Amino acid sequence: MIHVSLEGIVKTEEDQKILIHQIQNVCERERIPFEIENHQGEIYLCPCGVIDVKIENYFAVLKTNTALAGPGYHVAVVELFDKIMNEEGVYLSMDDECDYLEDHDFERIKQMYFIPYMSQLMRQFSNMKEEDQATYGWDERSYLPVAKENTVITPYGYISGKQAGSYSIDTACQNFYIWNEIEKDAYFYRNSALVSLWCDCLFENSLYDEKSLNVSKSICDALEKAHELDPLCALPVDEYQQLCKLLHRKNKIFDVDQYPKGAVGYHREFVFYVYGNWFLYFQGNALQSFDGHTMVLKLKDEDEDIMTLKVTGYKNHEKMDFAYRYLNSVDALDSIDFENEKIHVKGVLHQLNDADSTLYLQAQCLKENELLMINVECRDMTSYKKALLTLENIQHIEMEKTVQDVRI
Repeated sequence: MIHVSLEGIVKTEEDQKILIHQIQNVCERERIPFEIENHQGEIYLCPCGVIDVKIENYFAVLKTNTALAGPGYHVAVVELFDKIMNEEGVYLSMDDECDYLEDHDFERIKQMYFIPYMSQLMRQFSNMKEEDQATYGWDERSYLPVAKENTVITPYGYISGKQAGSYSIDTACQNFYIWNEIEKDAYFYRNSALVSLWCDCLFENSLYDEKSLNVSKSICDALEKAHELDPLCALPVDEYQQLCKLLHRKNKIFDVDQYPKGAVGYHREFVFYVYGNWFLYFQGNALQSFDGHTMVLKLKDEDEDIMTLKVTGYKNHEKMDFAYRYLNSVDALDSIDFENEKIHVKGVLHQLNDADSTLYLQAQCLKENELLMINVECRDMTSYKKALLTLENIQHIEMEKTVQDVRI
């Protein structure tokens, strides 16, 4: 990893307010998005380029790992930190292992730090065994794509060991680093859009959620900017045109090579949504939200709810049992009772007496001292079968996943 941090002492509540104001001033002046609340937050320079902000125990630290986004991101962070340091307020000091401010030599930090890092990373990927599965840079996501053999899940999409072994170092840097040069060139905008397409875009369901809608718009903006800077830069044209059609947006990109080949986007397929130690297999284009301790996954079609799945978990230090009062089988259309990899699942299906005759599935998943309550409203039997697929493929994994993480 390649880290940059900015640190300082904040002795009083007033010092904390001054520091937050200091950070806000610079970010607003530089038009950099940020969120800081309750003495912690994030500064967003680009996809995969997020600066964590934390103030606690009289100590403030802003830090980021620049290896994931690239050398251009590293320079942008150092220059931002330098501006925050020079803003009137709390005294701060920077720790940059590349020492970029010593000589402002961009080629030096690329050759000494980022190219060797990329070489080592691709070598690790290419040395994977056929049965190996791994993740890279996927710590803070609320879902996990389905693993594939000899393949790494990354914010840039699936990368197979064989694919990594075929890359030249220049190709790997150009396609894997978002910010490979100091300036924001066509590849910066193309790669930013690709990361958002792979990780965040809900495609058809983008229209039903403001955050997802903004993601789709920003992807189109980035791809149009990439095309403007370099008309020969290969772009994910199929996905761009699909989003333009959904957004009723004018298509501005024609006669451009398609990159990459094949469908882009983890949300196009089924994924595992993470709830504590539970992994729920469900359609990737679901609208996800949290209501207290309950995670809600909703599928829509032309503004009509197709299926709503609500998940609430309970944990006890002693062995738990099913809450049988919620598993009333009287007048049930169907009942479920099976065990899979030490997860015991029970459930019943009812039909609600409403205008749509909604199917209502109540299910519980039990493993040792953890109980998961799942309530699903289904529009029809097709939706119910998808709910059964979720129950049949649910997994429980203790969240210590360093064994399968290939990060350097």
